[in-house]
Amino acid sequence: MKKKQQAQLSIGGVILVVVLVAAQQLLGINLLGESKPAPETHPTEIGTVESPIAESTATAKVAKPETGSAPARISEDAIRQLIDNETSGEMVTVEAEIVKVLPDDNDGSRHQRLLLALETGGTVLVSHNIDLAPRVPAEEGDVITVHGQYEWNDRGGVIHWTHHDPKEWREGGWIELEGERYE
Repeated sequence: MKKKQQAQLSIGGVILVVVLVAAQQLLGINLLGESKPAPETHPTEIGTVESPIAESTATAKVAKPETGSAPARISEDAIRQLIDNETSGEMVTVEAEIVKVLPDDNDGSRHQRLLLALETGGTVLVSHNIDLAPRVPAEEGDVITVHGQYEWNDRGGVIHWTHHDPKEWREGGWIELEGERYE
């Protein structure tokens, strides 16, 4: 009878460990009091894919870009490949001209909307969360550099997540204009 009880405790211990690990991995619960590591990324032909995390409020910032802080630029050919392959979820960096400053989207979180012209043809919409990041003082004709998550649609796509991650769980995005970074 004693052996059976020991086996049940061992199985119970294994189940407890599995539940705790699953809670830590899936729900982001930090059981050890350590800082959360960078999000796991999944390589693809073009770059990496990360899962979006729900946004929350935090202090927005405007800063001068740090030397070496910008990731390698993604070419417009790569953006064109994302569009042609109807691929979403990629973090991208692109420099392009603003051809239209659209009215803000005020449904839910407020977003500044900028339409960029791609040299490879077509346009891509930038949806910049101004509840989490400062408004970019951009005008039509300005050239900006945008780092954010690309989502495909039949109009050319949207780049969003152009702000810092308030929970610091994943890579943040930003917009640069005239040497200032809005994140």
